[in-house]
Amino acid sequence: MRSAENILYHELIGLKIKICQCSQSDFINVVGQIIFETKNMLIIKIFDKIKKIAKNIIYKCIIYLQTKACFTSGNQLIGRPEDRILKIRR
Repeated sequence: MRSAENILYHELIGLKIKICQCSQSDFINVVGQIIFETKNMLIIKIFDKIKKIAKNIIYKCIIYLQTKACFTSGNQLIGRPEDRILKIRR
């Protein structure tokens, strides 16, 4: 089960995200649903638009789970979901 402590071990697809701090001012306070994740990009659906945001420009974001929300940075999200587990355990 996904929780704030182990969110990096799970898929992010389908979760709601809010970008709080970002190097590009266009993406600050963007709220949407993650529809796809690549090694270096998050693809987010915002209303009827789809935006591609690089993970390394996100300084702080909130990922909303079913019962809680967790804060993380884009640098922690860099990498494929299956490779993130290996990076964390090192």
